[in-house]
Amino acid sequence: MARNPKKKLGSRPYANYTDASLNEAILEIAEGNLTIISASKKFKIPYGTLYNKYHGQHTKVFGAPTVFTQAEELAFVKSFVKCGQWGYPLDLQDIRFFVKAYVDQVGRKVDRFVDNIPGNDWARSFLKRHVKDIGQRFASNITRSRSEVSRLTIEEYFNNLNTTLSNVLPSNIFNFDETNLSDDPGKKKYLFSRGIKYPERIINHSKSATSMMFCCSASGVLLPPYFIYRGECMWDTWTENGPKGYPCCNESCCRFGSAYNRTKHGWIDTPTFADWFKKSFLPHAKKLPGKKVILGDNLASHFNIEVISLCEENDISFVCLPKNATHLCQPLDVGVFRALKEAWRNKLTQYKLAHPSCKVVPKSEFASLVKITLEKMDSISDLNNEEESGIKRVILKGFEATGIYPFNPQKVLEKLPYDTNNVQEIVNDTLVAYLNEKRYPTQGLVGRPRKRTRLNIVPGESITARHFNEEDSETDNETDNLVDDNIVEDPVSDNENVFNTEEPPNYLVPNENIKIGSYVLVKVVSGRRKATEFKYVAKVIELNAEEMSFELLGMKSMDTSHQVFKTVDNDIFTAQLDDILAVLPEPNTLGTKERKRYKFNFSIDVYEG
Repeated sequence: MARNPKKKLGSRPYANYTDASLNEAILEIAEGNLTIISASKKFKIPYGTLYNKYHGQHTKVFGAPTVFTQAEELAFVKSFVKCGQWGYPLDLQDIRFFVKAYVDQVGRKVDRFVDNIPGNDWARSFLKRHVKDIGQRFASNITRSRSEVSRLTIEEYFNNLNTTLSNVLPSNIFNFDETNLSDDPGKKKYLFSRGIKYPERIINHSKSATSMMFCCSASGVLLPPYFIYRGECMWDTWTENGPKGYPCCNESCCRFGSAYNRTKHGWIDTPTFADWFKKSFLPHAKKLPGKKVILGDNLASHFNIEVISLCEENDISFVCLPKNATHLCQPLDVGVFRALKEAWRNKLTQYKLAHPSCKVVPKSEFASLVKITLEKMDSISDLNNEEESGIKRVILKGFEATGIYPFNPQKVLEKLPYDTNNVQEIVNDTLVAYLNEKRYPTQGLVGRPRKRTRLNIVPGESITARHFNEEDSETDNETDNLVDDNIVEDPVSDNENVFNTEEPPNYLVPNENIKIGSYVLVKVVSGRRKATEFKYVAKVIELNAEEMSFELLGMKSMDTSHQVFKTVDNDIFTAQLDDILAVLPEPNTLGTKERKRYKFNFSIDVYEG
């Protein structure tokens, strides 16, 4: 079968119209607005086609019948969409082997398939038939830790954020984030002779990059960026011709333009962040009336008592984004940085071609190139919105896409997979179990020890000085040592730097006074030789006081920290008092009636099979 069949010369056009135009033409004829001839001329559909369709002839789909029924193909589409929602999208080869597994399971033999494996042509035709529901897209890669962000975490974050943002103007809502601009212009398509194997372009580039701190408001205002060079000393030429005024904030608060600093490693640390806060952000925030809110990563380098105290003095709420969720909740990440780096690569290419002998962009030229990049980025127009500048437009889209302003949690929640037990939405339990294991893996035996006590910070809530006062002396000494010795951890490796909420377990000793409705930690011995002891959270639904036995409803952990659980329908079993390991305190109830969740204030030591 030809992969790109060509029509014979002189053959008539076939079905050169859309279903929508055909239906509209038939409707016009049925209502008496047009005759068949007039409709044929208006919608450019053959007269014979309109005549037959109007009189109910040839209503079947043209072409040979498909291998699978419409219901089967719709089930395939739902399966493929489900895989994409869970972060494991399929390519054409995966589709082919998925269909083979289905055909083998139902015991069918398809003659046109080789060994029941459909070919590439069938896969492409399948995508064409369902182009409205599914299609191929380039996918960005995210780490497993980012994929573990659950709907419950995001819902809790937005509940806290809704309270924090109450009655706050968009001009007073800020987001900050650190990024870097590299010295590599990247790849681009160029013209070469057909068949060449190794197309190359001669242009100098390196792996070096310069870090910058950006901050913007929900009203579309970009503050002058803060430059962080890598070096032992700071030179005056590094600070010349940088961003000042347009297209950044050109008010008196930002009249000095960008600020500049340097560190040994080239990225931001605690003293550098405090310097950015005092020199770049605070002057702009002070001139704004009312409450201010600033959102950013929960990295350790962003917190010290001086910054938090300045926030309290100036009516600024410092809010942390959820852990591993900046790709969903960070406006700068979602809306601004992609456009910024695209404009930077274009400008860097122009500079490299104009200076072919220059191996690396000099630090004395970097600030001026960033200024030109921002001006070019701001000059990009949009046909649908010509009133707003380019930078303001991407900032507003970033805040809208992250659900911060206008406040709309569904903007983020719709990007996460649903946790549902609806059989109609899930093709089979095996597929969902596989995706669950891929996206939410259980913790392994190898772990990194906690080196210090962490602050009790909840995403979406503001941070105050009391978070630091609650730390014990050991933590304070450790922090002081880090600052005195000038030891700064890599902010990219945020596994240790993030701040976590955790309370000590509050187990109660089981006794004969356990009541119906109590939550317990129960052991269940199972396995081939009854040698494995599992530990589950369960709810008491019935009890036998004479025999001291309990009828329990099993519960399943919904997060890796084992704090959030849900009840499992029909998972009812009996246990004796000796099997009860602990009585748990009453959990907090979350979610709707149909999707109720139970959250404990500490991690439960479960071992689920």
